[in-house]
Amino acid sequence: MTPRDDIRVVAYDTLSSDGETWGQSVAFCLPAPPLMDQGAVRALGTDEDAIRPEDRAGALFDLGVGRGHVRFCARTRDAALIAALTDLEGQSLFSAAGAAAMTTVLAAQPHRVVISPLARVEVYAPIPQPGGKSPDGPHTHLLPKLIASGRTHAANAPIPPGLQPALMLHPRSPWRDAMGLRTSFDPGLDRIFQAILDDHALDEDRRIRRAVEAAVSDGQAPETFAWPDTRRGRIQARITLRRLAQQGRQGVSAWRRLYDREPAEGEPDEETALHA
Repeated sequence: MTPRDDIRVVAYDTLSSDGETWGQSVAFCLPAPPLMDQGAVRALGTDEDAIRPEDRAGALFDLGVGRGHVRFCARTRDAALIAALTDLEGQSLFSAAGAAAMTTVLAAQPHRVVISPLARVEVYAPIPQPGGKSPDGPHTHLLPKLIASGRTHAANAPIPPGLQPALMLHPRSPWRDAMGLRTSFDPGLDRIFQAILDDHALDEDRRIRRAVEAAVSDGQAPETFAWPDTRRGRIQARITLRRLAQQGRQGVSAWRRLYDREPAEGEPDEETALHA
């Protein structure tokens, strides 16, 4: 990780679709660059910045599927893969030639290296064959439809316009273990993240959270509350109700019956996606 003075930190809760839980995320953002598209395979030479010394002689290729600040690369010493990716330079990985090269990628099992101005992530786990299962722990997915969407982050992530996450942190949810399996609620973990929210949550999230907490504490009828009219606002309000329920707050059940019955809006929550 490489700290910078111009990082904007955005901390936020994520709504789970199970009707009870939530996750936690922190986005370390930079101003989005003027040129976001990449699109072509490019040789980057030997990977002198590799984390492990024994990997620094490997050939590094930008696969052209990143976006803005973020590069998604493959590192290899396999002669056949180096030749295939060299021949593919300047072309899309999703071209006919790229599809043929993917066979060589699966055979060579290169390391995947994700690089941004803030961090480098290296994944050494094997790439599963078609129809196979990804290993537990760190692994990668190359999803053409998702790449074609042009997104830099999940649709439900409240990243302010003009910023791009260049590093994401997902602190352990108070509801799940490190492998994403459901556990009983851990209030200590939630208190730790609430301290981070106090410093780095969006102003809208803070405002809605305080309004919901005050209304429930004052015994206000949920039908009279000005329910948020934005998707992010509704998500934050529902998470606040779930958090109050875990705190045993009086009267919150009526609020949840009215406002927290529908599935989570939009895409699957990030907590679920992390362990897909």
